[in-house]
Formats: sequence, structure tokens, C-alpha cells
Amino acid sequence: MVYIYGGGFTTGSASSSTTDGGNLAARGDVVVINIAYRLGALGVLTFNDGIHKGNYWISDQIAGLQWVQEHAADFGGDPSQVTIFGESAGAQSVQALVASPKARGLFRAAIIQSTYVDTYLPIPQFVTQFTNPIIDEAGCANSSDQVGCLQAYNATALTLLPNAASNTSQTITIDGTYLTTSFIDLNVTAIGKTTSSVPIMIGVNRDEAGVLNPPPVFTNVSASFYNLNPGQGIQSPPNKVIAAALASGAFPLGTGPTNNNTLQNQVFNATTRFFTDYQLKCLSEYVAYTGVATGALPHVWFYEFNRTYQDPGYNGNGVCQAPVTPTHPYGDPSLEYFKCHAGDLEMNFGNFARDGLPERDEFDIPYAQRLTDYWTSFARNLNPNPSPEYLAARGYWNTLSQNEFAGTWESVNTSAPSMMLLQWNSVMVPFGDVEQCAVIGESLDSLLG
Repeated sequence: MVYIYGGGFTTGSASSSTTDGGNLAARGDVVVINIAYRLGALGVLTFNDGIHKGNYWISDQIAGLQWVQEHAADFGGDPSQVTIFGESAGAQSVQALVASPKARGLFRAAIIQSTYVDTYLPIPQFVTQFTNPIIDEAGCANSSDQVGCLQAYNATALTLLPNAASNTSQTITIDGTYLTTSFIDLNVTAIGKTTSSVPIMIGVNRDEAGVLNPPPVFTNVSASFYNLNPGQGIQSPPNKVIAAALASGAFPLGTGPTNNNTLQNQVFNATTRFFTDYQLKCLSEYVAYTGVATGALPHVWFYEFNRTYQDPGYNGNGVCQAPVTPTHPYGDPSLEYFKCHAGDLEMNFGNFARDGLPERDEFDIPYAQRLTDYWTSFARNLNPNPSPEYLAARGYWNTLSQNEFAGTWESVNTSAPSMMLLQWNSVMVPFGDVEQCAVIGESLDSLLG
């Protein structure tokens, strides 16, 4: 299992304790490798000179996968059984690797955790929108050798320039070598040319945008929606999409966290649902549904996290932690709270205790075990359902009993697309927010057409 970290293509590390693969390896009988790649301007900066065409980040990732092919056996791994997985920008990376003709044959399965809407930009558009402002800030606009001027600029200072720090996140180029289309090509004609036709697990956290939205300060839904323009360094939804969402009534007031169900948090819930759908969820459902419908992806398993454990250092809006009660001083996950972006990582890597986070209730540990069993079963068997024989042989009784409760995690069927709702006592349910996705112009049928 080769993990690719997230961080908006501007931050992140292959040595994070949260995504250390030790527990996955020990419990799941897999080899886990985390690969690094260039970030910020150094990872994406693109010129229209036919040479410096950007996408250095994906060239690094492919080099890492080639290293795995050469050296996985040295660690007891099998280079013919590589699964790539990543979260956030790491998920965008995995999706891009599936779309890349240069990555074909380097992996046999992929897990895409919380990917964003992110179409790949033609080089001239990238240069105008992102490269030129950085050249100006670096004082290289009038240089006869702009590339050389930037190469002479202090690398750390370059990455800290305002435009380099903010405008190079989630910016992927159609460079003609690593990426040749504006998005993953899910037409069956792409198989064997660009898209890797491999089994995929893909999904989201229920309230991804809870930690990405502006703070919950509005008591008016319309004001809260329009406050997403210009967004938080992420491509803003156009006003016509917001207007359609508001007019439809498909995004009504929700509830806030159990211990903070204020009007502001009820409005924030509606905005979070919209932003989650627009930027993450509808896209992921589209990839799953369309890949299966066209046959571009042989099997897809979809999920939604309804139980998460947020890193306290990544909870800017203060709504992503389980509510504290007299009986649960560290939070009660059975109560309502926002299941935010990145809240899946502590659990599916099984590292919350390693990160110094306390056990909130008696289900945190067996739930994390259950998730690692799903993830590693997919890597071993191209199916997230661990066999009862394997679980019994290993003595994984908690997962075995949860298997009996949840039943089989079914792959996506286009006649009735369903997903696994990941929680204690997980359950299969229909795809969520299909109506909302249609309202904002991202219906499964229209996107397929």
C-alpha cells in the first residue's frame, strides 16, 4: 500500500505520525510505503516554453511508484500487488495517477479519500493565472530569462511569496506527458491509453466542509452561502449555482452539534452540506457511478464516514469534535457533530492513540480496527470485505461480529447506487444527496451525458 499525503499541494509530509503505516502493516498483513513529492511553487510552477511544463509533483510520485516496483520485494512486498491511496490533495493525486498514461502498470488498485473538484488547466491558462503573478512578486517579470531568474531566487523565499503560498494549491496542468486530459477520462475508449482500469474505493466524510468553510457566524442561509464567494483559497462556486441551490429548497437548515445547536450552527450546517456536495461529494459519486456505467472502472466501492476523530490542531471552526458530556469527557461520538475533512485519517490508519488522542468511548478502538481491516482487505484481495476465515484465523472477533451486523459491502451498481455508511454498526445505504447534486448541476445522469 503506497500512501500519498494531502495538504493542498502546499504542505504535508511522508513522515506524519497520523499516517504512519505501522498499524496497517501489523494488523493487515501488508507493506506500507509513504512517498514524498515536491510542494507549492516547486511542485507546480509552469511555463509556456515547451520545457518547464509543471506537474513536478506527479513526476515525483511516479518516480516513487517506480522505486516501489524495484524495491518492494526487499521489504517483503509484491510489486504486482500495489494499491495507491491518499486523502485530500493525496486523493487528487491518486485520481490523477489513475488518469495518467505514465502511471499505467505501476499499481493495480486505488483508494481515493475526499477528493476535490479540480479540472486540469491548459498550460497558457495556468501561466496567466498562477505563474505570472509569482514572476511579478519575485521581481523577474522584466528578466530576459525568467526561469533562470526564479532559479536564482531563494527557494524558501519563493515558496513564501503570497501568490506562491496561496495560488499553487490544487492546480494541476495538462502538460501533455503526465496528464493529457482535463479530468480523469471515464470513457471506455480511454482504457489502455490514459486511464488505468483498476478497482477503486472512493468516498467522503459526511461534513467535509465543516473545517473548510468560513466560521459559523451567519443567521441567514443566503448570506452564509454567498459568503463562500470568494471562498477559502478554493475555486468559488459561481453565483448562479448558489442561486439555484437556494431557490430549490434542497439545502434547508440543519442541526448543529448536540451541545451547540445554535441558529448560527444550523445555518452553517446547510452551508457545509452545500459546499461538501459542490466541492467533494458529488464529484466522488460521479467518478464512482460513471466509471461503472461506462465500464472504465471494473469495480467501485463507495463509502461515507459518519464517525470521525478530528485532529484538534485542524479544527478551526470548533465544530468537528464529538460533544463533551459528563459521561464522556473526551467527547461522545454517538451524538451529533460535524464529520469534517481529514477526520477519517486517525481512524483508518489506527493512530489516534499514537497521536496522543484519548479513547472517547468503548468503540473507538474496535471501529479503527474495523476500518483498517476494510482498507487492507481491499489491498490484499481487491475487495474491502475481509473473509470470515481470515478474521477468525487472526482472532479479529470485533470485526467478525461487525461483519455479521453490516453485511457485505456491495460494489456500486448503477441501477441502485449504494454506499457503506462507516460508523459503529456500519450499514449499506443509497448514495446520499443525489437530489442536491442535481440541483447544483452535478447530477449523475447529466454528468454521464
